[in-house]
Amino acid sequence: MSQGAGSIEGCFIDWLTIADQREAVIEDVQRIRSHPLVPHDIPIYGYIYDVHNGQLMEVKEATKLGKAA
Repeated sequence: MSQGAGSIEGCFIDWLTIADQREAVIEDVQRIRSHPLVPHDIPIYGYIYDVHNGQLMEVKEATKLGKAA
């Protein structure tokens, strides 16, 4: 463990990382689109935020699934 400001508490957290971000976005959009309380005329978009360059990258498959009826 490195020395410095901070706490060892981070060692005890199950971080639950996402193995495939694109697939996770697609699944999330599908889940939102199929929810009975989300109106079908509202579009749902899927994006991934790149923390390194600050850009949003559209997940076209997710946006297509979230298209308004």
